[in-house]
Amino acid sequence: MKSLLILFLIILSFYSCDQSSSGNENVNGLEVSIDTVLIDTGEDFINLRSGIYFSGLSNDGKYLFNSGGTSPYLERINLETLKFEEKMDFDEDGPNAFGDYVYGVSSDVNNNLILTSHFSTSIFNIEKQKLKKYLLIGRDFKGDQLVKREQFTSKIIPTKDYKTIFGLVQNHDTGEIFFAILNEETDVLRKVKLNGFEKAKDFTVRYQQGRGASVSPQNTEIVRLGNKLVITNPVFSKIAVYDLVEENLKYYACLPTLTASEKVGNYTREVNSREEFNIRKIEIGKEVTFLPLMRDSTNNQYVRISILGLPKMNEKGLPEMNDHKVFISILNDSFEVIKEAAVANGIGKLFSTPIPQKPFMKDGKVWLYLNVNDELAFVRLALDA
Repeated sequence: MKSLLILFLIILSFYSCDQSSSGNENVNGLEVSIDTVLIDTGEDFINLRSGIYFSGLSNDGKYLFNSGGTSPYLERINLETLKFEEKMDFDEDGPNAFGDYVYGVSSDVNNNLILTSHFSTSIFNIEKQKLKKYLLIGRDFKGDQLVKREQFTSKIIPTKDYKTIFGLVQNHDTGEIFFAILNEETDVLRKVKLNGFEKAKDFTVRYQQGRGASVSPQNTEIVRLGNKLVITNPVFSKIAVYDLVEENLKYYACLPTLTASEKVGNYTREVNSREEFNIRKIEIGKEVTFLPLMRDSTNNQYVRISILGLPKMNEKGLPEMNDHKVFISILNDSFEVIKEAAVANGIGKLFSTPIPQKPFMKDGKVWLYLNVNDELAFVRLALDA
């Protein structure tokens, strides 16, 4: 049985200084404490082929569930005891089937699991019983229609009674993104265009290879934070927020002071070689990238990470992304940035691996994935209140 390892503890303070004229002049500095913990797996092991990119938290924040992808299981990790608890094997077929390829795991307000696969989204309880299945592809809707090249994208968020779902619809021709509300009982769909979110298409790179293609997209994401649905895109700081109580959609600039508020470069979207594809991805990554907002319920605030790529030339004279500058922003309930900091050197390496980071908040700390000799560990960033 492996014991829990506390690898390091560093106290660092950083303060914003060069504030942009378009930013919030009342932004303060932020103190960040860093420590690292290792998950105790006993005699078992956790599949880290995709890191924790296909994982999600339980609604109470106690567990992390890591998907087996094409294999029908979830790995349950207790984030309070820092121990691997169980490999949850699901049925491959039948009424409680796992799904063909589960790439999205989240939880709802009932603390049930939402498993998203290519063709459907299913609700499971902790006993692995399927409570509900949503089919959104090839379906006829009333009200607003899905026109050619439009489809639901990203995960969906159901209401407590599972009668209504919220999600995103993307038009793959125009790049337009819509906020969608679907009544499951009446099949009535309502779409609301998200103004300006089509800009993300200008920063998508595609390399066609015969009948297949490699695509580096800028995906719009939706997440439930309390009674709000927060919609973000990595290209810009602006967010859209749907208030579940007031039932309205609003936009917030969320202007940072330590970085630009959006990507601005002009890039070739269709490339002719793998080498050019990688170069364009790196060029786009040199500009600021905004990660989705997180809710710090411990300190009653929102938290956001943004990154700037720091590529270097390799021995072949080609750029490689091997480091990032990392920034943390604290936002108030009006989604205004009130504190910001550049995080310590070394943290950027965590954002420079082939497996994308998927940060999450727990107990007032940002948790970042770390692979230590094929064992699961987390670097935790504690933020001052």
